[in-house]
Formats: sequence, structure tokens, C-alpha cells
Amino acid sequence: MKKTFRCLPTGDLPYTTDKAATKMMVKLFEDIPYLANLPEASPDETLIKRTLINTPGVHIKEKKIIFKNDEEDLKQKLVALDAAFNNPTPENLEPYALNTFFLPKYRQIIERIKPAQTVVSLAGPFSVSQKILNKDGSQLLADKYYRKLVVQAVSVKALWIINKIREISPETVPLILLEEPLLNRVGDVKRENEDVTRDVIINMMSKVISKIHEFDSKAGIQCFEKCDWKIPIEAGVDLISFDAYNNPNNLNIIPDQVNEFLIRGGRINWAIVPVRNETLVKSLSIDNIYDRFIKTIEGLITAGTSERLTYNRASVSIQGNVNHLPLIFAEKALILSSQLAKRIPFKS
Repeated sequence: MKKTFRCLPTGDLPYTTDKAATKMMVKLFEDIPYLANLPEASPDETLIKRTLINTPGVHIKEKKIIFKNDEEDLKQKLVALDAAFNNPTPENLEPYALNTFFLPKYRQIIERIKPAQTVVSLAGPFSVSQKILNKDGSQLLADKYYRKLVVQAVSVKALWIINKIREISPETVPLILLEEPLLNRVGDVKRENEDVTRDVIINMMSKVISKIHEFDSKAGIQCFEKCDWKIPIEAGVDLISFDAYNNPNNLNIIPDQVNEFLIRGGRINWAIVPVRNETLVKSLSIDNIYDRFIKTIEGLITAGTSERLTYNRASVSIQGNVNHLPLIFAEKALILSSQLAKRIPFKS
């Protein structure tokens, strides 16, 4: 099995069949295949649904996610969720299985390749907590009871897929990439409710990350908005994935914390291949995106991080979803990220 990865697979893909997605996966991400989301093949599938399906009391209708505390047998269902979280046997986890279009092909890829690492994206606990509302439309984050629900809901999904990966390929290390698109709202949330402190948010993340670590797996946090990266670092995450194209200086303001993160084995994913629109992707070349990457990474080193660790613990990726792009340009962005990964210098 190959050792480490330099190109992080991420984002919704434009393929309309699992066969086409598999072909791309094997070609570009053999070192680190991932459980792709294919909204063009399965329009009803979203990351939030992937994460919250079968969660007690949670009902997803169109874009609304409502918690109904009068759901039938809710108490018994919550007891079962608690059992799955605290005693995650295959039997206890099975009611919370992922129901994802690409899952059968993904499992075949893992079984055939047996990669050193693999990626599965889930919605992160903070963003999940911002999505679930009471029937009256209010958020649940301030209540410890509901925070526990969110932590357990995300964790059991992660543990279920970790268990399935290990059944197929015991030596493969899963990286659970917790996507936190709303992490930039931490300040707003604190202003709206003084009980939701920074420590509360760190604690939520930490509980999910710790549960993933218990099963010898890695946890990453991904956010493409400008946000406070000290929060996931303090929560104990193994990888941070940020928009290095639009927010290149987001890490430069906390070089000491980033350096400590790298020293303890943390990795940084630089999402620096832009995918905003067809015109932008069409204009890209490997040389100009490489130059931009080097200037961006050197900016963090100049701010105070170790050159050796910053380069050697770096990976790159596209900047977000590519399912909105014509296939030719979506694949161009994916290929550029793969080519860029091969150019990352290694510092001795």
C-alpha cells in the first residue's frame, strides 16, 4: 500500500453514473479514494441528508430540517442512539447506515485497491447544529440535550462507515472529513446566544473527533469561508482544509497555533484550484496555479511556520463542488489538482 496523499479528493462531482465516477476515481485518486457525492445521478442526495438520515426525531423536508420531540417512540430511539455511540458494535451501528448512491462502487474500489487512506465526507457537528430547528423555527444549539444528539448523530455515521471500511481492508486508515461551511458564523452565534461559547463549540467538535480517534481513524475539518481555525485545531483535528484561493491569508494570523498543529502531526489541505465558474477554470494552467500555491504557502512560512513541516504536511485540492461545471471543465480542475499535488516540493 502507498504511504501518504498529496491530493485531497473533495466536492460534489458532475457524473450521471457511478461507472463514470469510478473511472475518474481510479485514475486520479487511487492513493486516496473517497465516497463521492453525485447529485446529478442522485438529485435527492446531499451531505446533510447523508449525515442525518435515520437520526431520531430529525425530519428532512426539502431544505428544512426539523426536530420533532413528539415523534413516536422517540425516547427508545434516543436510547438506541446512545447505545450505538457508547458501544459501537456492528449490530448497534447498523440502524444508522449510510444510504449513499456511490457506496456500492466505493466499497468495490476499497476492496480492490486496499489503499493506505480513504476519505468520507460528512456534515460537521457545528454546521449540523445550525441546520436543525425546533418546530417553532428556533435553533437547538444552546441546549445540552440537543448538542448531545448532534454529536452522537454525526459520530455514529462516522463509526458505521469506518467499520465497513475496516471489514473490507483492515489496514486502510479512514479520514472522516467533517465539512463545516457555517464555521464562519461562530461570532454571530455567540452574539445571538451568550450560552453558546467558543468552548461549547470546541467541545462538540472534540467529542466527535475523539470518537473517530478511538477507532484508529483520522478526522479533518473543511471550511471554505474565512473562519477561526484555532477552534478545530484546539478540538484536536488531524487535518484542516481551507480555501487557499480566495482566503490565502486565513492561517497567517495564527502562525504559532498552526506550527504547533503541524508539529503534532497535523496536515493542511490547500484548496487552491478555483472552480467558481467555467471561464475561470478555462483560464487556468498548471504553471500559474503552481506559482500561486508556492506564493501562498510561502506566505504562511514567512508568518512563522516551519518550512519543512508546512511543505511536507501539505496537500492540495479543488476549491469546492464541480457539479455545476460542464464535465470537461470539472475534469480539468480535478486533473490540475492532481498535477499540482505531484509538484509539491519535499523539504528535508
